[in-house]
Amino acid sequence: MQPSDRQPPRFVPTLTEVVEPTVEPPTRLPDPAQEVPDRVPVQPVSVAEAPPTPAPVGVPAMTSDALRDQGLALAQTLQLRVMERLDGVLEERLRYALADVVQLQTQALYQSIRQEVEGLVSAAVNEAVAQELADLRYPPATRG
Repeated sequence: MQPSDRQPPRFVPTLTEVVEPTVEPPTRLPDPAQEVPDRVPVQPVSVAEAPPTPAPVGVPAMTSDALRDQGLALAQTLQLRVMERLDGVLEERLRYALADVVQLQTQALYQSIRQEVEGLVSAAVNEAVAQELADLRYPPATRG
């Protein structure tokens, strides 16, 4: 399809008029410093006049033992929550820290094992060469 073969759409919206937004001038707010008095009279209230606070409806009064038990239960719950969160973080951090330690120990162990194997191979090769040289000098049939 070539660009000249394309038909324009049947309905194309066009802008026929421009609408200017109307802006109203801002109203002037009163000066707050003029409306607030310098001093507000305060009437003292004695503590004896204050009514006693009633116990909340539906909440029984708790004894000190019950409060202590509730506090201990809350502390234990909080401790469990904190430990649950720490377990995940500690496990991840320990995994990374132990991976480094295991890597270092594995490298050291590898070097130690390699040196030991090298010594054993060297001793075995030396013994085999010595045996071959002895067999060349003194054939097994003439020995004895």
